[in-house]
Order: sequence, then structure tokens, then C-alpha cells
Amino acid sequence: MVAFLIYWASILVSIAWIAISTGFSVYYLANKENGNLWAFALFNVLAAIVLAIVLLVYKTWDFGITTYSSLMYALIAVELVLAVIKAVLGREPKLEAAK
Repeated sequence: MVAFLIYWASILVSIAWIAISTGFSVYYLANKENGNLWAFALFNVLAAIVLAIVLLVYKTWDFGITTYSSLMYALIAVELVLAVIKAVLGREPKLEAAK
């Protein structure tokens, strides 16, 4: 039962993190605070790593629960795509030197 709860908690927390980080990213983009997107890109990569570890553990050892690995792969892909988008959008324009 604990393995079931940990598995689904990791999925639900990941979905919540995607929603929260995307919301804050849109907010920071609207306020022209693009530099903050780098932190969200880093956290998305960390979330993808955690999901990959959870998936590895549940695929390696049999805990007697049904794993929906396609959902986990999709969440990992979404996390990584969002990280790349946030890293690209997080670039600040270079300031011109004073003349």
C-alpha cells in the first residue's frame, strides 16, 4: 500500500509542479522578469530526475502495483521540454555599453 501511495504521490506532485511552475513562468514573462525562469528550468530538470529515479525503482523491483510507465515517460518529457523552453525564454537581452 505504501508503494502505491509513493508512486501516485510522485505523479500527482509532478503534475502540480508543472502547473505551478508554468503559472509562475507566465507571470514572470508578463512582468518582463525573464531571469527568474532559469530557476524554474533547473527545478524542472530536478523534478524530471526524481521522476526518472522513481520509475527506475518501480521498474527494477516488483512492488506488486501496476505501473503506468507511459504516464511517467510523458511527465518526464514534459518537464524536460518545459526546462528547455524556460531556459531559452530566460535569457536576458545584453545591455549596450554606454557611449
